[in-house]
Amino acid sequence: MKKRFVSSVLALIAVLCLGVTVHAAEKKPIVIGHIHSMSGALSMYGISSEAGGSIAIEEINAAGGILGRPLKMITRDDKANPEVGLREAKDLVISENADFLTGTVSSAVGMAVSSFAKKEKIIFMPSNAQSSRMTEDEFHPYIFRIATNSVVYWGYAPAIALANTKKVKKIISLGWEYETGKTALKQFKEKYLEMVPDAQIIDELWAPLGTTDYTAYINKIKNSGADAFYLAAVYGGGELAFTKQADSFGLYDQMLAIQPCAGDIESWYTVTKGGPFPKAALATTRYPFWAIDNPRSKVFVEKYKNKVGQYPSYGAMNHYNTIYALKAGIEKAGAVDTEKIIKALEGLTLDTLIGKVQIRAYDHQAMMPTWYGTMDYAEGLPFPHVVKVTPIGEEGYHTIEQIKKLRESK
Repeated sequence: MKKRFVSSVLALIAVLCLGVTVHAAEKKPIVIGHIHSMSGALSMYGISSEAGGSIAIEEINAAGGILGRPLKMITRDDKANPEVGLREAKDLVISENADFLTGTVSSAVGMAVSSFAKKEKIIFMPSNAQSSRMTEDEFHPYIFRIATNSVVYWGYAPAIALANTKKVKKIISLGWEYETGKTALKQFKEKYLEMVPDAQIIDELWAPLGTTDYTAYINKIKNSGADAFYLAAVYGGGELAFTKQADSFGLYDQMLAIQPCAGDIESWYTVTKGGPFPKAALATTRYPFWAIDNPRSKVFVEKYKNKVGQYPSYGAMNHYNTIYALKAGIEKAGAVDTEKIIKALEGLTLDTLIGKVQIRAYDHQAMMPTWYGTMDYAEGLPFPHVVKVTPIGEEGYHTIEQIKKLRESK
């Protein structure tokens, strides 16, 4: 009788536990609509971003989710087209009931999604798009960026790095002729000429967005008499094409290159010694995992390598951090309530893969650092990367006073 009673109790406990497990699994998921370039020339950014976010979601769900609810990510391809990105954002919210929106690498797509998020009062967290306008003069309460922006990455950090190392006097620039390229050069000049007042940009060269043949521009740079050239917001396949051609013309042996995007590994992880790369270029990087002594980062790198088969980029880190920022905001708010989460995130200090980072309340911009150094090979990695990195933090961003003036001038 006693054995039968014990067996009955154990069976009841098992049923109750099973019921709890089933109930938890049946809880409505928190849906993250992820919009990114998953095909085409910029797919390297979309694929890495999605993978980084997936790792964060797997970790969070394995630990019980957020407020007992699982996370679910639905990814859509924006094809680097603002109209497509906007269409996908609308469908994610209307058809998939997305609670949050993340993603984009194209700033034009990011701006379109940001405008939609403002109208629909849904939080949007861009994971790659760098346009500072989203958090500065085009700011609204529903935008948060747990990533760098164009000020620190394209403009101020390269300028500070150059002023702290070389202090060259004559610079020629080449950029893609679009909003981010123009803004990048403007912000670089703003900071560098403040720090080295007797320097000058002797010429500005602009190539159509997506240019692949840079021969004419490289010849102009070589014959300009400049001490250095600055590459303004040319990235992805465009940067690869430029670098191969510049290397074949001996441009990197003739003058210093200031090539911000070169420091991120998306373009170079397949390059081995002997292949063309931005030799000795002064570059910035947003995730020098090889130089970061953080246990969480080391675990993330291994998980990413096992999942994707290569090293993680900054986009992977950004989206991983973004998912955990949402977790922190929701848990602090105590509910999946947009307005409460906004208040919870403002001024919050996050524990990221690169350490403690605060979200500035005024512009919802996380003070993510950027590192600089020169491009070379070093023991430990088979591809060229930034070596002997130096961090640039909040000093690389516009101050609140600067942003106030930008908003007032609209």
